Amino acid sequence: MSGVDAAAYVMRLHLPTPAHKLVLLAIATRCDQNYSAFPGRALIAGEALVSEERARTLLRELRRDGYLSARQRYRSNGSKTTNRYFVHGPWDQWGGADQPFTEISHYQDHDDRYAAVHDGEFIPRPTPKAGVAHAPCPDQDSSAPGAGVADNPSQGSPATPSLGVTPDPSITGHQEPTRRNHLPDVRRTSAGGNSAAFTTAGAASRTAGATRKASKAISTGPRKRPPGWDQVAAALPRDVQPTRPGGRLAPTLVRAICTALTGVPGPESGTYQIPPRTPEQLIARINRRWHHARGPERAADDYTGPDPIRRPVGYVADLLTAHECPDPSCEDGLILGTDRPCAACRARRAEQQQAEQARTAVEDRLTREAELACAHDEHQTAAAREEQRVRECLAAAGHWGELLDHEVETHMRRWRLGRPDPKDTPHA
Repeated sequence: MSGVDAAAYVMRLHLPTPAHKLVLLAIATRCDQNYSAFPGRALIAGEALVSEERARTLLRELRRDGYLSARQRYRSNGSKTTNRYFVHGPWDQWGGADQPFTEISHYQDHDDRYAAVHDGEFIPRPTPKAGVAHAPCPDQDSSAPGAGVADNPSQGSPATPSLGVTPDPSITGHQEPTRRNHLPDVRRTSAGGNSAAFTTAGAASRTAGATRKASKAISTGPRKRPPGWDQVAAALPRDVQPTRPGGRLAPTLVRAICTALTGVPGPESGTYQIPPRTPEQLIARINRRWHHARGPERAADDYTGPDPIRRPVGYVADLLTAHECPDPSCEDGLILGTDRPCAACRARRAEQQQAEQARTAVEDRLTREAELACAHDEHQTAAAREEQRVRECLAAAGHWGELLDHEVETHMRRWRLGRPDPKDTPHA
């Protein structure tokens, strides 16, 4: 029921745009018992009615604001596959921040999830009007006195035929046994006989169902913490430490530390989706990815710069388990134990630099073309104004006809030589 619970909670949230809610719902409806799912970006974009680029932006904003956490997954050959997304909510103290998300104003004013609702009495059926016959017998003559005056037994009163009229089965409600009505109705039989038999059978079936459910219930204890867990937990940033003395660490961080220390095995023997790390390596990772990346400054409430950290708990959980390189021995671009640069990371950075250079070149070219088009339009406008001014001056001086056109053309030729069109000027 985690998917149902997560989807119901997402419907209550007050998100920036409908697209944010649709993207979050696409993930929440697929959540497992750990409130996690791994749909592809194309599927999320299709269900949210947005493009894949827009879906990527929305996912990044939802992660930034703490509604989601993501972990990278890898195939057996080392290639990347869809991310595993964790939906945060009341089940994990909103990602361990203990700060509920903003909900729709209706739920902020009054929450009727657990309001007691009492049903009233059954609405009585309409009573028949006096002197009106209901369901008359078709075999009797309607002109006979007293024919068809019996009420329908479904209205609550028994059928009472008039004197001299034989009760007809069609009036009293009696029916011959058929394929549908040959079974006794437990609701209308007396307390005995078939009714008792059916009641006993129902109780037995409910008891058997409860026994089966009880046998399926599995009680699980807390996850065993690996060696070095306390050392890593003590090195976490102060922004994610418990605010109260003796308080517990956020469940998201507990799970992230255990995963980082033990790793996530891959589909084949000896492979890892997330490689394990020692406590010393994780502490060094926290220093690099949090303190060197200006984490305390970006997590401050008064920070107005780029890439703010809205939910430090989710951010720290991601940095503990994030591993983008397919080489398990790579740690932020360096091979563990050798301090040798990672070839895969170097190739990936080279591709990113080439893509960035190509994007910058395209943007510069488009900018130059836009500036050139704007300058050309301004030059054409200035030329038209100059031609209109010269023509009006010469016409006021008495020039007209071919002479006027020749003098205007001669003047504009000299004017264009002194003010060349930017579109015709060669550019480097």
